[in-house]
Amino acid sequence: MVKRMRSFIAVIMLLLAAAVNAQVTTSSMSGKVIDSSNEAIIGATIQAVHKPSGTHYGAITNVDGRYSIQGMRAGGPYKVEISYVGYQSVVYKGINLQLGENYVLDATPKESTELLDEVVITASKSSNMKSDRAGAVTNVDAARMSEVSTVSRSMNDIMRLTPQGANIGSGFSVGGGNYRQSYVTVDGAAFNNAFGIGSNLPAGGSPISLDALEQISVSTTPFDVRQSGFTGGAINAVTKSGTNEFKGTAYMYTSNTHLTGNKVEDYELTRNRDHSTTYGASLGGAIIKNKLFFFVNGEYQDNVQAGPSGIARSNAGDKWDTSGIVHRPFENTTTVGDRTFVGMNNISQYLSEKYNYNPGRYQGYSLETPAYKIMGRLDWNINNNNKINFRFTHTHSKYSSSPSSSTTPFKDSVIYPGGVDGSAGKSSSGRTANAGMYFESSRYMQE
Repeated sequence: MVKRMRSFIAVIMLLLAAAVNAQVTTSSMSGKVIDSSNEAIIGATIQAVHKPSGTHYGAITNVDGRYSIQGMRAGGPYKVEISYVGYQSVVYKGINLQLGENYVLDATPKESTELLDEVVITASKSSNMKSDRAGAVTNVDAARMSEVSTVSRSMNDIMRLTPQGANIGSGFSVGGGNYRQSYVTVDGAAFNNAFGIGSNLPAGGSPISLDALEQISVSTTPFDVRQSGFTGGAINAVTKSGTNEFKGTAYMYTSNTHLTGNKVEDYELTRNRDHSTTYGASLGGAIIKNKLFFFVNGEYQDNVQAGPSGIARSNAGDKWDTSGIVHRPFENTTTVGDRTFVGMNNISQYLSEKYNYNPGRYQGYSLETPAYKIMGRLDWNINNNNKINFRFTHTHSKYSSSPSSSTTPFKDSVIYPGGVDGSAGKSSSGRTANAGMYFESSRYMQE
């Protein structure tokens, strides 16, 4: 029975080891404590307290005077006290830990033969030129995220702050690689677009609300043994958690058609209704002070997506070309015909009367694509040595896509006379080209 139990535990450990690729969700602290003679102080006590939540972490120096504290909450501020019998206590305040980084804090307490007050030191900002950095890493905290201008409210907009990265349209590329090569996690859970269609992130590039994130780190060339399983960048994020102080936020972002231009010199552009309004709120606090915390975030997007900008010719004399928005709906024939909106209406009427099928609109329409995000997190400080958190996220989004342009319903070498200059040519374009139009029912949703 014991042997079977050992085998079971070994299997579980192997599965956990396989699951930790490219996952960093905590920070750490280490250092060395020596006296004024540069001799190691053995057995000194280090107590680190995360002030917003009262979470305690501790360590004792070894025979070399060194200590290490792992699994600490990212952020801060922290208060760190280093004490030893016969020496003045040294207290450091205002320490903030970056996600995945090791904060080095050395100390040299002074000997004391009488009762003296502790020495209090205000910590300085962590330098990006530390010798213990594990490769090229960019850290962005919640305060800096709130200062970044973003229209899409996507993690991709925050990742651009790393000098080695760039948003190449379909997704975020690190070090000149393909955007699919990077590995993205949130609280250790993979947030990659594994299917490969669309951007590098699921849910249209916005799988979680930015208001729910505490920190994001982008590692370009990490030599941290905890990060593996990727060939591009390692992008790790952690969500916010509650503190002893109740805090709430409410926000709204909006973008609509009236904020975009509609004229180029004297030419007036066609603008379909297109807007996106985001409503969100967050709330966090303590259920039991210093012990049990909660954080919740909800976000709803009222999205209206513009349909195709192309319009059918209103009469046979209207000019059109292969680069404008005026389309000439194609009839599969070599004769000119009307090839105007009349033909589209005739097709719609025929399908409705003959087959009781409505193919939908073909121009001048918009589509509603609402979305919402929910995130909840519970943190429990069981004791000084054991902490656990539970997180739930749910995202639902969809967006409408036009039919594929890689295929065409037209026969090869079909002549389309009557272009803008009266010349003739041959159609080799897809169904979204100016020689044709498609009905709304040809579109599809990606959810």
